[in-house]
This record gives sequence, structure tokens and C-alpha cells, in this order.
Amino acid sequence: MRERKRITEAGGFITFNGVWRVAGILATSRALGDYPLKDKKLVIADPDILTFDLNDHKPLFLILASDGLWDTFTNEEAVAFIKERINEPHFGAKSITLQSYYRGSLDNITVVVINFKEQKWSYVSIKKS
Repeated sequence: MRERKRITEAGGFITFNGVWRVAGILATSRALGDYPLKDKKLVIADPDILTFDLNDHKPLFLILASDGLWDTFTNEEAVAFIKERINEPHFGAKSITLQSYYRGSLDNITVVVINFKEQKWSYVSIKKS
């Protein structure tokens, strides 16, 4: 709701077409690129930072991904998918990246899975042209 308010106060709008999109275009409201939306202050590069002690939550893994993944997976689906594949090479990052591509993602798909249990990480990326 905070991001929605920030975007509407900047003169923008949010739509839903399978996933929420800023100005009907971008599935993320904070990004490094996307300059046409940045010029209007609809998308910003300032990170939204949440700080907490990992020892209090004991997560098994963390998924960092570009909007190409989130176009085809909800948060809950991605967590369930990785949870089943955390013992694969790349901790499921390669599998979920390919699955997103097979589901028809039309954007670049980059996924980093950090395995907290083994204190390791893996990175996989598919660049769409």
C-alpha cells in the first residue's frame, strides 16, 4: 500500500494483469533501469530496506530474482518450488529459471538462491532478446 500511494502521488497508476504492474508495464516499483518510468518518479532506485536478525527467523534460503521470474511465479510458488529442489545443483536456481522460461516469461530471468543451511549461493540467468 505504501508503494501504491507513492506511485499514485507521483501521477502514476497500478494495474493487475496476472501480476501487479506500475503504469501497466513494469512488475516492480524499484529498479536500476527503466528510465522512462524513473523520469516520472513512478519507479525509483532507492532500496526498500528491511533489517532483521537471521538467527531470529532461521530461514532455509533466500530467493533474489528479477521481474522475469515474478511474472510467472508468486512468492509462495517460488518458495515451494525451491524448497523441493534445494538439494539440486545450484539449489534450484537453474530449475526455477528454466521453469519460468517454459511458463512463458517474456522478460530477462535472473535468479540467485542463497542456501542459509549450507551457507552457499548459486546464480543462474537467461537473457531474452
